[in-house]
Amino acid sequence: MNVMGILPIVIAALVGAVVTYFVVDRKKNGKENNDTSLEEVIKKKYESMLSEIQSKIIQKDALLKEEYIHKEETRKKYEELLSDAQSKIAQLDAELKGCINGHIDETVQKQLDNVDKLKKRIKDLEEEIEENGDDLADYKKKLKKKDDEKSELQDLLDKEVKIGKGIKEELEKLKSELDDKKNELEFKMESLRFVQEVVLASVVKDSATKVLYSNVDNAVNYISGELREGIKEVFTLDNEKEIFGSELKKWALSTKKSWIQHKTVIAFVGEFSAGKTSIVNRILSQDDPNVPLLPVSAKATTAIPTYISGGESTRYSFVTPDNVQKTISEETFRRVNKEVLDEIKGVSSLIQYFVMTYRNRNLDRLSILDTPGFSSNDSEDAQRTIDVINECDALFWVFDVNSGTVNKSSIQLIKKNLKKPLYVVINKVDTKPDTEVNKVEQLIRKTLRDEGVSVQKFVRFSAKAPIEDIMTPIKSVPKDMEQESYIANLLNLVTNFAERLERDSKEANRKQNNLFEKCDHLCDKYNSAIQRLGNNCLRASEIPHLEKHLFRKDGYEMSIDEYNDLVNTLNLICDDNVEELCDLYNQQMEAKCEAQQAYLDYIDKKEMWKKMDAFKTQLKKVVKPFN
Repeated sequence: MNVMGILPIVIAALVGAVVTYFVVDRKKNGKENNDTSLEEVIKKKYESMLSEIQSKIIQKDALLKEEYIHKEETRKKYEELLSDAQSKIAQLDAELKGCINGHIDETVQKQLDNVDKLKKRIKDLEEEIEENGDDLADYKKKLKKKDDEKSELQDLLDKEVKIGKGIKEELEKLKSELDDKKNELEFKMESLRFVQEVVLASVVKDSATKVLYSNVDNAVNYISGELREGIKEVFTLDNEKEIFGSELKKWALSTKKSWIQHKTVIAFVGEFSAGKTSIVNRILSQDDPNVPLLPVSAKATTAIPTYISGGESTRYSFVTPDNVQKTISEETFRRVNKEVLDEIKGVSSLIQYFVMTYRNRNLDRLSILDTPGFSSNDSEDAQRTIDVINECDALFWVFDVNSGTVNKSSIQLIKKNLKKPLYVVINKVDTKPDTEVNKVEQLIRKTLRDEGVSVQKFVRFSAKAPIEDIMTPIKSVPKDMEQESYIANLLNLVTNFAERLERDSKEANRKQNNLFEKCDHLCDKYNSAIQRLGNNCLRASEIPHLEKHLFRKDGYEMSIDEYNDLVNTLNLICDDNVEELCDLYNQQMEAKCEAQQAYLDYIDKKEMWKKMDAFKTQLKKVVKPFN
């Protein structure tokens, strides 16, 4: 097939392929695998056609050259034969001249005959050479024409190569855009998978956690309900809302975090690449190669606050903002990174923090909180860190000695929110001379001092430093017993109330006993007064005595002395005895009322004491699992 005929077909095929690619790309946007395959097919087809054209041009060129060389060789051969024939003719002419001079023999005669044949042959050769010369001229013309065609084809090929280069650049640009879209789609899909798995995550169902949550909820319900109302009936507390509100809530949340109970909790913050993860791994291993290291990447653990604690088995979970612990797979946990979370707006509505537990004897009395740090531009990152940072016993702020600066926004957040001891770790000190390390430490000290931030200790550390350099300050951190002492303090409060009510009850009992004794005494005095009144009445009645007379009726008579005695006795009865009786009666009625009121008061206090003592007994019962 003629090359000039092939080229338009190739160009049409290339243009059609490109148009097809763009049409398919627009119609099937998002199907990355098909687009990539189409691009490769176009590229391979274009390269194949280009190679085929070049191969055919080379073959045609080779054939023309081969034919030209063959004609040249034939011409040279004929010229050699002609030269040989002419030489022989010259020889024969010489011999002929000799024959003319009379020197003809048989041999010569034969040669003469041959000469005639040679002349004829020469004539034929001359004709043939002439024909070949014409053919050679034609072939030269054809070769020049082919050269012109080749040049023209080369120009077209250069144009096609240029077009192909442009198509290739466009394809590369489209491929780059496609890769970006693909990456973006992957992030979105990764984010959607993460959200789906988080939303569908199930609540932790292991028996120990269920029992713990149940015990805490029972204690909270009893303390905030029955106990609070019972105490309010008797006592008025200035800090009632704190005791039965915020402090109770803090205790409940802290107690449900089994991974930090009875452990020292250390939080680490720091800039990106400050070396937090390497420090954490050294703490976990204590330089023992047989101890497993942190099985997550720094990129994952610093995306959201993550507790790392010892446990019976490896388990990954997260705690929701409403403090429900849910379990997730290790795959989901490893999927968490900053890029994925950036695609999820409002992640704080799903996750408050992560919890990772695994068997590590160095975490028996220690729990580590790895945080995104205060320096993040994401307000959610900072808030998530602030929410959990004050649950720790101390904060270790890691600086890379090579950065040598302190983030001012981090300082402001720490000043505003941190209520725990602060330790500063200057990491990677083995990468600089001591003089440079000293300068960095002095700068950090001055900056924090000027900002009014108190630091417990400055720690220099590196990958080559002894593990004791970091473990010594960690072991010196005192455990904050405030949350763990809440129940003990509440028990002491209720016990004190019960003891106070018991004392009040005993005092009320003593008082009512005294009043009843007083009533008895007044009753005795009243009886004595009545007895005296009776005696006086009897005496008065005995003063007039019956006298019998002969000349008048018998009658009761008395002497003047007896009369005076009767008057005095009656006056005594009317004045002293009656007044005494009235006074004793009134005292007795008053004492009786007081005794009755004291008795009722005693009954109330005794009942309150019994209730408070029952509250104390019940409180001990509901908090027994936490002792």
